[in-house]
Amino acid sequence: MNIRTRLLLLCLGVALPLLAIGSFSIWKQYGSLKDEAHRATSFQAAIAARTLTQWTHSQIRTLDALANLPALRKLDLNASKPIFATALQAQPDWEELILVKPDGNAMLALSAKNIAKNVNHPVCNDPDALSQVLKSKKALVSNYCHSPWTGKPALLVMSPIIEKSQVKAVLVATIEPQAAFKIFHGLTKNGVVITVVDGNRRVVTRTLQNNYWQGKDFSGSVTVKAATKARSGSLEAVGIADPIARAYAFDHAENDWLLIVGVPKSEIYGAAHDWLYTMLTIACVAIGISVVLAYLVTSQFTKVIHCLVREALSIGKGDFSKRVKIETRDEFGLLARAFNEMAEMLLFDKEHKAMVQKISDSIRESLDLDEILNTTVRELGKHLEASRCCLALYDNRGTKNVHDDELVFNYVWWNKKLNGSPLQNHSILITENSVLKNILRQGTIMSLDVLDESQAMPLFEDGQTVADDWKSVRSLIACPISTKDGPLGLILVHQCDDLRVWSESELGLVQAIAGQLTMAMEHARLFDRTKRMAEQEVLINHIVKSVRSSLDLDTILNTVTRELLAALGVDRVQIAQPRSENPLVITHEFTVDGLESCVSATLYPDNLDFNPRMSSRMQGTKRNTVLGINLDGLLESESEDDESAPVKQNQTIDQSTTIREAPIAVISDVERDSRCIPFQSFVDKVGAKSLIAAPLLHESRLVGLLIVHQCAGAREWRPIDVQLVTAIADQLAIAITHAHLFAQVRHQAITDGLTGLFNHVYFKNRLKEELKLADRKGTSCSLVMIDLDKLKYINDNFGHPIGDAAIRQVSSILKTILRSGDTAARYGGEEFAVILPETSLLEAALIADRLCTQIRNAHVPGLGRITASLGAATYPKQAMSAEELVDKADRALYKSKHSGRDQANIFEPEEGETDLPSLDHTVDGFEPANTMDIVVEYMSSSRQPSALPKLDLPGEDLKK
Repeated sequence: MNIRTRLLLLCLGVALPLLAIGSFSIWKQYGSLKDEAHRATSFQAAIAARTLTQWTHSQIRTLDALANLPALRKLDLNASKPIFATALQAQPDWEELILVKPDGNAMLALSAKNIAKNVNHPVCNDPDALSQVLKSKKALVSNYCHSPWTGKPALLVMSPIIEKSQVKAVLVATIEPQAAFKIFHGLTKNGVVITVVDGNRRVVTRTLQNNYWQGKDFSGSVTVKAATKARSGSLEAVGIADPIARAYAFDHAENDWLLIVGVPKSEIYGAAHDWLYTMLTIACVAIGISVVLAYLVTSQFTKVIHCLVREALSIGKGDFSKRVKIETRDEFGLLARAFNEMAEMLLFDKEHKAMVQKISDSIRESLDLDEILNTTVRELGKHLEASRCCLALYDNRGTKNVHDDELVFNYVWWNKKLNGSPLQNHSILITENSVLKNILRQGTIMSLDVLDESQAMPLFEDGQTVADDWKSVRSLIACPISTKDGPLGLILVHQCDDLRVWSESELGLVQAIAGQLTMAMEHARLFDRTKRMAEQEVLINHIVKSVRSSLDLDTILNTVTRELLAALGVDRVQIAQPRSENPLVITHEFTVDGLESCVSATLYPDNLDFNPRMSSRMQGTKRNTVLGINLDGLLESESEDDESAPVKQNQTIDQSTTIREAPIAVISDVERDSRCIPFQSFVDKVGAKSLIAAPLLHESRLVGLLIVHQCAGAREWRPIDVQLVTAIADQLAIAITHAHLFAQVRHQAITDGLTGLFNHVYFKNRLKEELKLADRKGTSCSLVMIDLDKLKYINDNFGHPIGDAAIRQVSSILKTILRSGDTAARYGGEEFAVILPETSLLEAALIADRLCTQIRNAHVPGLGRITASLGAATYPKQAMSAEELVDKADRALYKSKHSGRDQANIFEPEEGETDLPSLDHTVDGFEPANTMDIVVEYMSSSRQPSALPKLDLPGEDLKK
């Protein structure tokens, strides 16, 4: 420890105890003032809460006394008006007096301007307060609201008028919130702020900025949040209403209103703050003077030592640019010269390491390979002070022919001051015996000199690639960049101004950078592959999400085709599914712009037999295939009782159940692949040059085919492309199967299992929809109810199977006769219902009679003829709702049953019915009397004898 440090510690040892003592005393006084402020603010909050409670009690007592007057208890409005006027004069805080019914409608209202009016409309805009009064039968003061008379902010004082334990009315007095402000007028001295917040956490009144904050939501206040956890308390904060730091205290009144009192902290802690700041300032000044004195006293004899130590430490930390400047010849001078010589020796090695480290950092910090390579050639050229630095990437054009191998110069840096220039040839051919080819093959660094500028460079066998920029090279370094899989390129460093002897350290630097570039290029390739895999994973997850979030098959398949086309960059993506007209038909497709749609195209010119046994018998050894995929092993085999094609003993069928087990067709060139010959017409139509086809399988069943096309030209498919198609095909097969199952379950949920008609639940929903549609269009909608006569007798005497056959016969007639827009449903048991949209009552009667005739003429095996009773009604002329329409059609049906069955009737109101919709309307231009005559005449004339034997059923009246 030197002298300067010791003096500094001595000064601090004297000043710090004094500072600590003074700070402790000030802090103790500060704490006492803080406790006193909390007690004072809490006391003020309690006083304010009690004041507010007494004020609310006085308002409630006054209003209770007014509500108990005989005139008000008898609800005598004429006698109540002068009482209201007197009360408003006696209570200056009251703005209005309103007599309100229990339902919220006002009976009498009088304002302070003596304007009275009998009203009969809802005026209470605080229904919670009114309901609380009605429930508790006690008076209360409402939360902040608005006056029902003037619309101004107000507080409502409500008192119930009770007669025989029942609330006959509620007397309401409106008070302007400013009245609550007046009761705290004497408590707001010295910057004290008082805020009253109601039960809904809205500001009733505030002694500061009341016009702005009155009625505003105050739930975001720190004190309001604290009041939700405790009934009373205190805290220090900067409120949301003003930026002044205050000490706040809060308390609750009896009606759960919140009182907040805030006192500026400057009024409480002002003196303590001043003393604390003074003591801190004095202590800081004392410490500063001590430091200056210590520095001045020791500066003379420590200057030389500090200079030597400082510079020596800089060199030891690796900063070789600094030198120790001591001119003396003593021991300090000798030590300084030794440090300087060591720095010169280490500087050269440091620059080389810094260069390699800089390139390594750029590799770690960036994933942009172009940026890394451009930075490398630039920094390497500058560091070596070369004329040109190039990075040539090796390109074998994807062939084994070495005569077309190239070096592509995409990254070049040059220095014009050293005769460097950009390259005119961005690529050169390297033959089998060229120097650069040998360097790439050997994988070792090499330095060369070019002594004769008149001849072609010995580096290139092809003289056409030799340009002036190559002839200008005098010396160069060529270092290969290689991996275990082969060469990636070369680093070329050119010296164009003169011959140069490259040192071992420079060659080592280039070789070290080549190793870093090898790692960077490998990382870039790995990153590119990982990125593609991540993108494909995102695509697969997106497709899986769409599959799980939607059961609409068209939405799922359109999403798959669109996303897969974007991910693979292909021209066309198709999905083919089995259809009745062809085994595989294109049902969904997504293409790039400019291509013609091929939806509905078929893969086969003729139908394909999906039965492997029948196909083997008809075609001999030829098997069912699509684009080379064997379908015999993928499709389900027939059941064992199929005797038309016996199974051979040695026959085996591939029971692949997932897409990963099933084969997949990968065709890079459709013109050269024989698998496309049977499907040449389809390939020509879609214009494919390359394709991938993946079967969509689920539980050994072919549900479709996913096809990816490249139409612009032939394409070599990568394994990652095939994996993506495979994974998506797996999910797609599950999606198609689930969508089909959902459609099947949905159909079963709305249909009747015995008849195939819609069930009762679907009928009710459909009827409501049709009535709404009739309202929008302004048309009518009729309903026909059908009841099979004497079904119980049939079941008891002929058995339930015969009864079921009779019910199915009726449903078959309904399916045959009704129009496409009509809806037939089994209403329940032996009863049916038919919805006839846009059908008048006359038309419904004709249809019902026709159905009755068809049922009468139908023959049920084992039973004979059957009959039915029918009833019809129409909307909106006879009914105003679905329930009423069903009821009236059912009543018409009962009329048919009670009139002898085997007939159809329309609804007619019974004698004395006046609440039904009037039938004094014309139906499609006919008067009611004429309409009924036509219907009766048609029904009578349409009953023709049937050639079928009629079942002689008992004539007793059977209930439905």
